[in-house]
Amino acid sequence: MATLEHDWFPQPLPDNVSIGQRSWLYSTFAFRHFHSRQASGVRIGNDSGVYNGSFFDLGPEGEVQIGNYCTLVGAIICSNRRIVIHDYVFIAHEVTLADNAFDRPFVAAGAEPVGAVGRAAIQPAIEIGENAWIGARAILLAGAHIGAGSIVGAGAVVDFVVPPNSIVAGNPARVVARLPG
Repeated sequence: MATLEHDWFPQPLPDNVSIGQRSWLYSTFAFRHFHSRQASGVRIGNDSGVYNGSFFDLGPEGEVQIGNYCTLVGAIICSNRRIVIHDYVFIAHEVTLADNAFDRPFVAAGAEPVGAVGRAAIQPAIEIGENAWIGARAILLAGAHIGAGSIVGAGAVVDFVVPPNSIVAGNPARVVARLPG
């Protein structure tokens, strides 16, 4: 069982969590409510950082893929579905990614392992495209697909497809500008 040599929390990483080369995870405490039974519950790419206050509150079918050169600063991911974060994504303080507005940590009572066969073809509940920025305290709900190069404003609530190179803001969020691209 893998541990983090700098970790203050005395638990190993879950067996179905992988961390890429030169990536940083602040503590295994991020997995305190982690119940994923997927072969790859969380995969963090190379040269990425998952910092203090980030949590992976995943149910038995939950799965998170984080690309290369990403930064998550206190993100809360609460899902029993698939979430994909592509390369070069920045997720600011206290951003929430959740299946729906009423998600809560999952209970592991008698959960049976769920096979990963064919899951790659399943549409992610939430997807963040390459080089996207997500502002502080934004909330991304199921159906949020943030296009490459887009920016989600602080505090925005998104549950729809955001076109590439767009800026969205508000609650509910709406496209407020287009970026050259």
